[in-house]
Order: sequence, then structure tokens, then C-alpha cells
Amino acid sequence: MIETKFLQLAQQAVVALKWEVSFSPKPGLVDAESNGSHTDMDIELFYKSADSLLESFSEIAEKSYRQPIDLSLREEIGRIGRIAEKDMFQATNGVNTHKGAIWSMGLLISAISSQQTNDLATILLTAKDLSRLPDKNVIPKKTHGAVTKQKYALSGAKGEAQNGFPNLAKALAFKPQLDDFDTWMRRLLVLYSNVDDTNIVYRSNLKVLRDFQNLSAQIVVDPRNILNNPQFEKLNDFTQEHNISPGGCADLFAASYFLKHLK
Repeated sequence: MIETKFLQLAQQAVVALKWEVSFSPKPGLVDAESNGSHTDMDIELFYKSADSLLESFSEIAEKSYRQPIDLSLREEIGRIGRIAEKDMFQATNGVNTHKGAIWSMGLLISAISSQQTNDLATILLTAKDLSRLPDKNVIPKKTHGAVTKQKYALSGAKGEAQNGFPNLAKALAFKPQLDDFDTWMRRLLVLYSNVDDTNIVYRSNLKVLRDFQNLSAQIVVDPRNILNNPQFEKLNDFTQEHNISPGGCADLFAASYFLKHLK
């Protein structure tokens, strides 16, 4: 039986995933108002997916508890992560809702449990060290990230972790004392404007990604209310026109909420 402290940490991660998909509006992404650029996903599917990950997240916390960051732990976390992916696909009938989130959340949960800390710098550094360890049991697959990495030299979710989650840190550094809707919206746009999201490139090309990033960056620094800003509507239209979905940003957005409200 999994101890309460491990279950509670896992529950915080699941809550963050549900919060992310509920946060609205999010151009290109599934939220409470729209399915974004997706025809095979909706908010209820994301809820089911998030719930399916609770047991694996709990096990990651338990196996990592006060453990050193070494190859043995990396391979164990990888094993549990692959089980989590199977549980997710079973819950969603084969739709990839949270594969990237399993990677990032799994590393962060492991780091927190291993070091028994809520210090952001320590968590990100530990997750970085863990992600850089090789897992001999990983079977290379032709994922969206792998395809775009090969074609455009983008690092994707793996590179984000192995570099210490720099874009996650940027989002959390934006007005760190505030927790209101406008601040979270701008944190999302900080991610939109900085993350080389392989989901976008896979669906389109590098130019579309750069245009998307530039549009997002303009809105972040604009003092106008975001929902009343014509540029925000332009960004939403842009995602629809190019049928793009910044799924990598969504995973980091959930992770930022998880870390900001870590108990």
C-alpha cells in the first residue's frame, strides 16, 4: 500500500494536469471552452488521462524517496513511466494526451521525493541530473520530437529536462509573487514565446513556430488586458489557420502550476 505522503505528492501532480486543461482560453490547446486544434481530444478525455496517472506518479514518489540520483533510479523511473504511458493510452483509447507530461512530471516528482525539498533550484537541478542518465531499457521510437529534432535540430521535451527546465524556470520567474488569472495567462505566453515546441513544428514548419513565438512575445509585454487585446485574438486565429497545438507548452504549464503550489 502506498503511503499517504507519496499519494499526496502524486495527487498534486494530477491536480496540476487537470488545472492546465481547465485553464481557458489557451490558443491551439484543449480547454474548457474549446478543443483547440484537436478533433480527437476534449477536456473530459484529459481528465480521464490525468486520473490514470495517479498510481504511477505515486509509485515514482515512493521509489525515489531519499534515493540517490543514479542509474538505478533513472531506470526504475523509466520503467514506471512506461507503465504510466500504457495506462494513459488505455484510458484514452490510444490518444496521446499526456506523454510529455509523464516525462516532465515524473522527473520532477522523483527529484522532490529524492531530495525531500520544495526548493525550486534544487528540484530543477536534480531533475536535470536524473534526465541526463541513460536508460538502457528505452527503445528508440519515431516520435514527433524525434522527427523534428532530426530535421530541425530542436531538442524537444528531452532537451528541456536535460538543460534544467529553463523555460519552466522563465515562466515561474514571471511575477513570482502573483497568482491571478492575468499572471498565469502571461506565464503561458512566456512558454509560447520561448519553447521550441516540437508539436508545432511537426504539424507545420519552423517558420510557423517562430511566427507563433513572436506573436506570443508581443502580447506578454503589452500592458493591455489580454482577453481584450486584439493581438491575443490574432494568436488564436493563427493557431486555427495553421492547425497547430503547443502541447509541449501545455506540459510545462501544468508543471509550473505543480511547482508553484507544491506542498
